[in-house]
Amino acid sequence: MSGNSVGPSERGRLRRRSLLKRAGAAGIAGLAGCIRSNSVTADGPAEELIQEGFEAADVEPPFETTIAITEDEERNKFAQLLRSELNGTGFFDISITSQDFGSHVDMMFAAAEQNENAMFVSSWTGGWDPSNYVDMLFHSDDHTPNGSNVGHYSDETVDEYINAGLTETNQEDRVEIYRNLQEKLVADSPASFVRFSEATHVWDGDVVSGWETYPLRPGTYYAIYAPWAGVYTELEEGSEFVGDLGSDVTNYDPVTINGTVSSQATALLYEQLVGVDFDGEIRPMLATDWERIDDGGGDGMTYRFTLREGVRFHNGEELTAAHVRGSLERYEGTPRENDVYDWYETSEVVDDETIEISCSREYGPFESALFNVSIVPMAVIDGEHDLESEPVGTGPYRFVEHESDNHWRMERFDDHWFEGNKAVPETAPIETVTLEIITEKSSRQGALEAGNIHFSYGVPSASVADFESDAAYGVGRHVGGGFDMVIYPTYRAPFSERSVRRGCNMLLPRERILENVYRGIGQLAYTPVSPLLEEYASESFQETIADEYVRPN
Repeated sequence: MSGNSVGPSERGRLRRRSLLKRAGAAGIAGLAGCIRSNSVTADGPAEELIQEGFEAADVEPPFETTIAITEDEERNKFAQLLRSELNGTGFFDISITSQDFGSHVDMMFAAAEQNENAMFVSSWTGGWDPSNYVDMLFHSDDHTPNGSNVGHYSDETVDEYINAGLTETNQEDRVEIYRNLQEKLVADSPASFVRFSEATHVWDGDVVSGWETYPLRPGTYYAIYAPWAGVYTELEEGSEFVGDLGSDVTNYDPVTINGTVSSQATALLYEQLVGVDFDGEIRPMLATDWERIDDGGGDGMTYRFTLREGVRFHNGEELTAAHVRGSLERYEGTPRENDVYDWYETSEVVDDETIEISCSREYGPFESALFNVSIVPMAVIDGEHDLESEPVGTGPYRFVEHESDNHWRMERFDDHWFEGNKAVPETAPIETVTLEIITEKSSRQGALEAGNIHFSYGVPSASVADFESDAAYGVGRHVGGGFDMVIYPTYRAPFSERSVRRGCNMLLPRERILENVYRGIGQLAYTPVSPLLEEYASESFQETIADEYVRPN
């Protein structure tokens, strides 16, 4: 079936919901009482599902496996609670392995190819569109190593929903599609969604003034100076802002960046045609105006963009439409190719300040997708300059130096295009931005309290309440655009059996993880789309899904 086969008709909606409810009930109906296998007794519906899956996969309990995590105190506590719950059933014998962030990511992306016997505790940062939370994680075209579908989950109906959500432009119909998609994912449980994260920022109140908390972690440092969003920060003393990063910066080039930290570090260096502000509204950035135009029919759509005049890159080049076209097309064949080629067909340079961008299909998240596409100079497009040696953009700050595992430094770009308005000054008040690389959360807290840094987004959850009660510090908290999850290796038994994954999902101690590990910071998660996008993930919808598929009864 084509992506458009998942339509908004009432008959289709009723039929899909009926199918999903039958799928959700499969394996539970008729399994009353206890089931015994060797010395293991299945007690309750969750364990009965696991028992059913073990028998179908011909696996004898206890099954030895591993929970793989990054080297992080909170993640270790998370894994211990999960291990205790699953080992307590008698069906599992689980160990915990921890690695540094880079090694953990490498292991995840090679896991299926190496038939790795591991569940992964991981996090995902989504964005301002529901597609950001599901496409790369669960579409069968996005299996690792070229995508982020770590467990190599594959389901035709899920693919159809994802494709339909991308091509649908009617808001009500998109909401219906993505709610059905989330229900299907919870019924199949290729991953367990545990906690919606919270953007939690802490700063020295005697030094930092005017800070605003951006909900998505890649945009953490937009608050320093984002004139397109009407936001900027001042220092009460000095001209250097010192913040932190949770790991080293590994990529400088937008087409190769695959980690949140690299996105955070470069967010003030690169700019895009449009931005999404602190409230989720689309705002002009390098483009001042845009409109959809008649493309002569067909299934795609075409937009005409008017570019801002007088924009200069850090290397002195002046922005033209050719930069935009070249920046779009250099994504082809790169690790971030889908950021553009999921929708891009072609573009036409009308003149230096005007470009028409044509999409290969109707594409619901088109405007927010442009926020992922950084515009770079012609020297990069022509291959004369390597961004991995020095990032160059049009942003309000320019790159100074990166000392690996130590710090990342930028300085104000005095030729930035913004001319000032009533809300934001023409020149960024902060001259230098230094981001210290501090991997341990306790060390980040210590650096903040000692006055070695002015700001941290990574203090331990247990310490947030103390900072909130201390007048010397400012604390910003905002529902985030991401979630913590457990990814199951659907490529190998017994996790290839849906009933095993469903049973594990039902047993997962979400409440204890939220309270004991994260001290109540964040929200319980049952589905993947963050409540930041309330239409797609309202509290009532979450509760309905939890009652139907997650909570044992």
